[in-house]
Amino acid sequence: MRPEVGDLVLGVDGQWMVRPPERCTNGHRLAGRCIVGTMPCRCQDRHLTWCCDECGHITFGPPLGVDYDPLNGPARFR
Repeated sequence: MRPEVGDLVLGVDGQWMVRPPERCTNGHRLAGRCIVGTMPCRCQDRHLTWCCDECGHITFGPPLGVDYDPLNGPARFR
């Protein structure tokens, strides 16, 4: 089974890392061509984000849940 985007995996250098996406949903390559960030969330401490330099699409790892409401923000900060 292949790890999903956002899963903890062993990197080629032997260090643990979060598996990044290879492409945005519009098909653009992200390796070395995106901005990586984090976003706090209610479901866990935070999500990693990858913003495509070409189209601006943001990929979340792990993916956001269906009940995520960015306007309310994370519960622990309200």
